[in-house]
Amino acid sequence: MTTVHLDLAAAVELARLAPSVHNTQPWRFRPDGVALTLSRDPDRRLKALDPSGRQQVISCGAALHLARLGLRLQGADTEVVPFPTPSEADVLARLVPVPSHTVSAEDVVLADAARHRHTQRGPFEPRVVPHDVVAEIRAAAHERGTWVRVVDDPDDLAALTVLLARADEDELADPAYQEELARWTARPESTRDGVPASATPDVHGRATNLRPRDFSGGRETTAGTAANPPAVERPLALVLGTEQDTPTDWLRAGEALMALLLRAAVEGIQAQPLGQVVDREWSRARLGAALGVVGHPQMVLRLGYAKPGPESPRRSLDDIIDS
Repeated sequence: MTTVHLDLAAAVELARLAPSVHNTQPWRFRPDGVALTLSRDPDRRLKALDPSGRQQVISCGAALHLARLGLRLQGADTEVVPFPTPSEADVLARLVPVPSHTVSAEDVVLADAARHRHTQRGPFEPRVVPHDVVAEIRAAAHERGTWVRVVDDPDDLAALTVLLARADEDELADPAYQEELARWTARPESTRDGVPASATPDVHGRATNLRPRDFSGGRETTAGTAANPPAVERPLALVLGTEQDTPTDWLRAGEALMALLLRAAVEGIQAQPLGQVVDREWSRARLGAALGVVGHPQMVLRLGYAKPGPESPRRSLDDIIDS
């Protein structure tokens, strides 16, 4: 039998490129020679925005998906044991490589997408995503055991617009949220995390009904004037959700989100989270009821065509690997 020597650090190198709420990068990986253990970092939980830790687990699920892809590039499938030690709440999964995978062209394409993908916070072009591309993006999430609802019905879109605006206003009126947001948008460059000013364009004056999160700190708008109005944005809105709402479901939602984002990136589609509407439990519950879905919304996204924006910084391997 051929022995396959795996570079677990290389898998983590890819995993660290996963998106995370406010770019907190709240994951820790511990290689033990035969497997990788994924944990969440309790010091990086957003207590005001994410008191339950749900979004932190989703973020770690996205990193989990990329770690598995990193192992596939080395010829190994993975057996994933979620929450392997119930007594340790921060330990989310154990990845056991199974060296039986033949590296495919698809693996290489997806890994390249992971290295070049970034969260889009700027304006979208007024182009419609083709139906066949939407189908492929949805299928990528469905394969990971989640559901995806495209919000294109006018009544559903109106409900999402209203809930998003109310949730955004609710957060803006919360001093704890504002203080937390300020800490993660004004990080020292040496931390290599958070959302830098270069990646937070002004959202005021944007010609869109779906309000993106305002990271700008109230900078004056440059989006357009009456003589030169901004182009109307027509990105696709969709909701990703799960049947149940347990930590295991949150982890699964993170994997599905990453799979969806990679497929979108391969197709030249960029994504922007509309996290405000799922940050608060009241708005998350109302969104599910308004859309008539069976299950629990975990993430809301806008998808569309846009010019590439600046990438957010990433922490080094030394910062996220435990010996």
